[in-house]
Amino acid sequence: MQQIAECVGFERLLLPVVSRKAIFDLYEAERNPQPVIAFVGKHLGHDVDAIQVRNALPQAQSAGGGCCGGGSCSGPSELPGLYDATNRSITLDQTIDSDPVMGLATLINGVVCDLLSQNNFAGAHLPEQVDLAVIGTGLGMIRSGISLVAKHPVHWDSTQWDVFPRPFLDGQSLAYANAIAAWARDEAAPEWMNDLLGDVKRPTRKSLKFLRKTNDSFFRPKAKQVLLTQSQSEWWKLATDSSTSNQVIAIRHLNSNGRLDDQQESLLIDKLGSANVAITLNAIAAIERMASQQPAIASESLVRGLRSLTDHRDDEVCAKSMCVLAKLGGLDEATVETAATMLEAHPKHLTFAGLFALCTQGSVPEEVVPALDRCFVRVLRACDYDLIDLIATAYRRWLDDPQSHIEELFQNSPEHLPIALETLQKVPPQPVPLRRGA
Repeated sequence: MQQIAECVGFERLLLPVVSRKAIFDLYEAERNPQPVIAFVGKHLGHDVDAIQVRNALPQAQSAGGGCCGGGSCSGPSELPGLYDATNRSITLDQTIDSDPVMGLATLINGVVCDLLSQNNFAGAHLPEQVDLAVIGTGLGMIRSGISLVAKHPVHWDSTQWDVFPRPFLDGQSLAYANAIAAWARDEAAPEWMNDLLGDVKRPTRKSLKFLRKTNDSFFRPKAKQVLLTQSQSEWWKLATDSSTSNQVIAIRHLNSNGRLDDQQESLLIDKLGSANVAITLNAIAAIERMASQQPAIASESLVRGLRSLTDHRDDEVCAKSMCVLAKLGGLDEATVETAATMLEAHPKHLTFAGLFALCTQGSVPEEVVPALDRCFVRVLRACDYDLIDLIATAYRRWLDDPQSHIEELFQNSPEHLPIALETLQKVPPQPVPLRRGA
């Protein structure tokens, strides 16, 4: 929200929230997209005269990229249209009358995306950030009534280190974005909130109550302060603030040109041990980010701090700390054992973290191989093929004759053996990199 405000102007993030009824009534009056675009443009104070609306035949789901925001997020639940910044056009994949909610949401997202593009916003191609801008500018009531992601998504990690990229805001994110919109406008119980769906309305009200009680938010549009160009010394100082939001945002901006001084290292160790999971996760991400640029940053003290988190009560913390340790070459005997136990875990991100960490090892204790065998059998029986490249990599690195081992493992499962052998043959004996989201 702060990035968007600093790009398009803080005043646009304080505009009144437009009701669903106002947009629908406007369209119903003429059954034409142009009045809607003109209204949205007037609301935003944005010149929309050059925006063209086109209609196209429905695209095949495999065609890719058909969403306002211009991202590559094809799938059955995307918005049915595409904004093209080159010629400032919104191409609809279906008529608005066939599904007014989806059609009008596509128009609004397209106009907001045009605003972002014309102001050279770096994230204009990312649907999730366009969604944020739509809600932030008071135009999100229709979008907030559409569920574009599964209620139990397959992505993980709130610090943007995604195993699977998330193309749209989920229900929880929609709720918090709407709460921020109300809080920024000093609205305690806005009428527009009554139009939200129940599964968004309830967490929105809860989040708004929290914000009004604590005022804990980095984003304060009424202050109209440009904050994202602060110096590193200012970010390090802000990381000690009492506000959780300020700490999280500051930690995301921390950087260093070389070794950390004692005070900086002490601060990161303190954040790793925070009782707040968001602070801990972002501290882990900061260490990984800085160490990838300056390996000397990964001191023994920080590595010990990461090791202590691999059996944290929160699964996401366990997984993230294990992955970072593996990338830093910080695994020891105890963390290798912990990684092996992750192979038996039900949450997929834990299994992934354990596999990724173990794949960085040239050899492992004997008891790890049977755990890997059980994991391989489990994922193949579940037809869950996302992890099998990692598993095959591990076999290639640890065993002298992995093919014979796999043939013996699946001798009673002829339907799975060809898949297992094919994977083994195509995977090189080296660690598989983490897949990052857009």
